[in-house]
Amino acid sequence: MMNVDNLKFPKSILKEEKLDAEQIKQFLTIRADYEKSAFVQEGHFEVRALGPKEFVRPIPPGESAITALMSHRSGHVYGGTAGAKPHIFYYNPAPDADSVADIGTVLDEPGEVTALLERADESVLGVVNAEGGTARLFVYRPWQVLLREKDFTGMGVREIFDLPAEDQLFFSTIDPCHSAGTVETLPLAFPEKVSDMAFVEGVWFFLGSESGTVFCADDSLAKLETIGRLDPNGNFSPKFGLHEGKLYGAGLYGRIFQITRQGLSATGLCAPSLKGLELYNRISRWCSFAGSLYGATIDGLLFACQPEERKMRCLGKPTQQCFPQGMAASNGRLYILLGSEEDCAHLAVYDPETGDLRDLGCPLAHSERPWNGYQFRCMCRGRSGTLFLGEADRISYLFLYFPACKP
Repeated sequence: MMNVDNLKFPKSILKEEKLDAEQIKQFLTIRADYEKSAFVQEGHFEVRALGPKEFVRPIPPGESAITALMSHRSGHVYGGTAGAKPHIFYYNPAPDADSVADIGTVLDEPGEVTALLERADESVLGVVNAEGGTARLFVYRPWQVLLREKDFTGMGVREIFDLPAEDQLFFSTIDPCHSAGTVETLPLAFPEKVSDMAFVEGVWFFLGSESGTVFCADDSLAKLETIGRLDPNGNFSPKFGLHEGKLYGAGLYGRIFQITRQGLSATGLCAPSLKGLELYNRISRWCSFAGSLYGATIDGLLFACQPEERKMRCLGKPTQQCFPQGMAASNGRLYILLGSEEDCAHLAVYDPETGDLRDLGCPLAHSERPWNGYQFRCMCRGRSGTLFLGEADRISYLFLYFPACKP
């Protein structure tokens, strides 16, 4: 048995009665480094309010927790929230906008938007779970979609000129303008809540959040079919993985299955786990990047696999935080957002060229206002390589992370 009485602990400089010049220099250096060491210092963070009150009505507290994000071909980033009334919004990165616009509510009762995906016609399909009910599908059709269907017969020049050509938000003292399309609830009925959805080869797939059942529907979204369960006892991972046009899910122990309309087939791969916790293992997030399908488990372990070749590599655990909330690749590196509701979120990075896996620290922004990010639920990559992080607190902001360039 180790005798703690014989252990020598670091001595506090503050308890020294007299400090020489070298001790003072070291103390000042340590203090300066320590005060900022917990925060991300590589790259740059900014935040955007969910609606600038000078021009539009912002999403109110208690309805602003961001739970889903997606990048649209228009360059906009769409997001969904959770709370007393879930919303859908978009961020316009254009220089004359650079702001979030609230499109509106997708449910008039407490609930949570869990997934957003772009359809072939540029509309946005979303899943919202009612707090006391099941999942519902909604579709947002931006103005550029509605414009293609507009009948201009009999309209005058002035009337045509005043029609918005696309969803936009101009920061102009002359013409502050926000135009939005339409939100429509679809009739497709689900027997339970849905934690994720994917679109593969003309088929929509949905993952039941209570039973782990995989459902599907064709592009008309007229009829729901049942494919199977990832695990008969509900021990499944809540998100899909998409890699090289193939869909994957995970069941008990983190065992990975390929999903098709015909059924579930085992890949023979299993996500890594801490010893003794295999029974509770779940894959929290996935990301297809640099020829591999990456995943992160609820214990915070990162892995890379090639399902077709049945290869699996555990890359390690970058932080003490567990419960990964987002994964996205940018500038040749993979970023992982980790943290539960009980601790402060951390951002980590993995470089496949060097094998370097590092904890970058806690998100902290000073523009457009000083803001510490504690709880997050989602992350996506914008078209320009910017990473968007969805804060999930009572008062939430959209975080923008501009990764540092690789040396």
